[in-house]
Amino acid sequence: MTVTTVTKRAGHAVPYDRAKILNAIAAASKEYVHPMTALEIDEVTAAVEASFENRAEISVEEIQDLVEKQLLAHGFYDIARRYITYRQRHAQRRLAQKHLMASYRDIFFADAVDSDLKRDNANINTDASMGIMLKLGAEGAKHFVDNYVLDERYATADRENFIHIHDKDFSLITFNCCQIDLLKLFRGGFSTGHGFLREPNSIRAYASLACIAIQSNQNDMFGGQSINAFDYAMADGVKKSFRKALVEEAWKALLYRLGRGQFTHEAFKKALRHELDFAVCVYA
Repeated sequence: MTVTTVTKRAGHAVPYDRAKILNAIAAASKEYVHPMTALEIDEVTAAVEASFENRAEISVEEIQDLVEKQLLAHGFYDIARRYITYRQRHAQRRLAQKHLMASYRDIFFADAVDSDLKRDNANINTDASMGIMLKLGAEGAKHFVDNYVLDERYATADRENFIHIHDKDFSLITFNCCQIDLLKLFRGGFSTGHGFLREPNSIRAYASLACIAIQSNQNDMFGGQSINAFDYAMADGVKKSFRKALVEEAWKALLYRLGRGQFTHEAFKKALRHELDFAVCVYA
């Protein structure tokens, strides 16, 4: 065998490396029920090298064609099929890489009014610098998910528009379009990760805590948010504020009508709250 250099698809030459053929055949064989032995892999590789016909230089594509031919000639039909599938998969990845670069070119240089790619999210101005950076990251993440994460069946179905994977670019790092259970958060308080917030005691505090919960959640997820049964979640805050206001107004009425008398402010509030609790238990 006299081959010393291999021409890559980009046109540049690299030194011939026999281990690359060995590894490629082993990769195609490893998930098969009866994988090839090291000796069989070496024999097929030797047959590939014998087919070089004393050439000094050969292309990657030619080597891969010879590997397929020798796998079939040695009776490894299923492994040859896997090897062919492997080649097709990598060819698709190279095509996807070209498509990604073309997308990047549009993101950098095309105006949003002229590019559908830059108008797929109405919430982002992709003519602004940060919008461009966000879009570059989104397209890169989609490329990675399609080519290195998704099962080929689903990637193909998505690519050919049989299915649509919503917000695919964020699918590996967070949830999307979450509902927030404020009832669960309010009862006993909750932690934002930067500190603990106790259970609120007024409608104003309930509303503020709802805003904090939405803001905190938005930092950890992507897409829209919704609050299930918002009115029910806030109802306890209304009740607490009403009760507090009722106690205060009753105290003012007592002072106006009877003077301070035997009750201090705190003692009166405690007694009236007790009566209110008793009424709730009786009439609930």
